[in-house]
Amino acid sequence: MSRGMGYYTKETGKYMKCSVIIPYAFSTERAVRLFHSLENQDFSKSEYELIFVNYGKQDSFGECLTKCSPRLRVRYVPFFGGSIGQAKNLGIRKASGELVIFINGDEIATRTFISGHYNAYKEYGRPVMQFGLTKQVFEDNNENNEFFRNGIRYWLTEPENYGLEKNKSYFYIKDIRLKMLESYRYDFDKVHYKMIFTQTSNLSVPMECIKRYGGLDEEFQGQEIEDWEFGYRMMKNGVEMVYNPQVAVLHLYEKEKYDSKRYSQWKDNLDTMLNKYNDTFLDELTRFNSFFDPVRRERLKKAEPGRNIWLEIYKHLESSAGKNSFAEAN
Repeated sequence: MSRGMGYYTKETGKYMKCSVIIPYAFSTERAVRLFHSLENQDFSKSEYELIFVNYGKQDSFGECLTKCSPRLRVRYVPFFGGSIGQAKNLGIRKASGELVIFINGDEIATRTFISGHYNAYKEYGRPVMQFGLTKQVFEDNNENNEFFRNGIRYWLTEPENYGLEKNKSYFYIKDIRLKMLESYRYDFDKVHYKMIFTQTSNLSVPMECIKRYGGLDEEFQGQEIEDWEFGYRMMKNGVEMVYNPQVAVLHLYEKEKYDSKRYSQWKDNLDTMLNKYNDTFLDELTRFNSFFDPVRRERLKKAEPGRNIWLEIYKHLESSAGKNSFAEAN
């Protein structure tokens, strides 16, 4: 393969630069919306492909693709009842691009999403893992106004361009990871626990790195930790992780469930990661257990409704990094 040209595919007879992998479940409407945002990128349609992997239940998305006659290469892969990690790996096996870009099925891609990932990758001139930001989008209604009465809101202009309703008003808030970077003046090189920024809702990795170091670990159930482990494994093998402020996705807000099941799943996943590496550098990650503890969350919500538990834990984590550094762990 000639570096920079992509991987040759017999099906297309062309070199593909990017493969966008989209695992999704339970929402045909959102998958269609994401598809339209990815179809209207400022990137040559002959140089990227979309791979939708349905790991939920049978739906009508495949039929929707057939009816709309896509202007680029799109694959729909049914994988009913599988895990999200398995879905991502199945997408990887189907991919033929030089750069693999991950985005979740309930996101909305901005017009420069693909070009932002690929152009920055080419500018680096070496294998890097890039992450971008996610903007949480809220419909402007009484419930959300109350929920974010103390926050800074940014109004989303022309929502119809993102597949949202034209006659409604929407606002978005900044990705919490920007607040996590504030103390470093947004210099990501200074961050110690970089794997926390690994989220496959907006992440790109060169295919050569995945082939060499593996895809997602399918032992994990759910998300968060499986993404962290993926990023940590890449970094341990010398793949640099970088922040790309030019690539953003939108996510229409949905209230998350923090129940005992998710709490137990989180702890089990974290234990799996800690046992896999046995690095003292990772031990401090157990601090995040308290974030998912539903009893503690409810107590704090009543006592201090504006308190940001995640940010507090992260700051404590970074302050402890001097005791056990990533470099020492390797």
